Amino acid sequence: MPWPAISSAVATEWEIAVIKVVSMMKRRDGLTIEEFRRWALDEHSKFGAQFPEIRHYRMSVVVSEHADGPYDAVSELYFDSEADFTAALGSEVGAEAGADIAAHCADGRLRLITEEKVIVG
Repeated sequence: MPWPAISSAVATEWEIAVIKVVSMMKRRDGLTIEEFRRWALDEHSKFGAQFPEIRHYRMSVVVSEHADGPYDAVSELYFDSEADFTAALGSEVGAEAGADIAAHCADGRLRLITEEKVIVG
């Protein structure tokens, strides 16, 4: 069966691009998944919410323990431009967020700076 044609509404959305920064984090040794979840959702998320020029912010934490898994959480930060992201990272709250991550996450965080384009939805 062939794929359905993309509607003009979806094609219009597809053309709207934003910078999406995806960070994948592993909790540091000694933190339970419950402690890490509480930190990520209740404490650390306050930093991202204060970033200048941020458009959207999402944090996802694994639902169950998996000691051998490479990551425990994914954060998604949305900005209008890469310059806006760089400015947010260089701000005072950006420095505080970086120190907070260093205190709670293992080395080896993965960060991708992407251009998101909506395909469906």
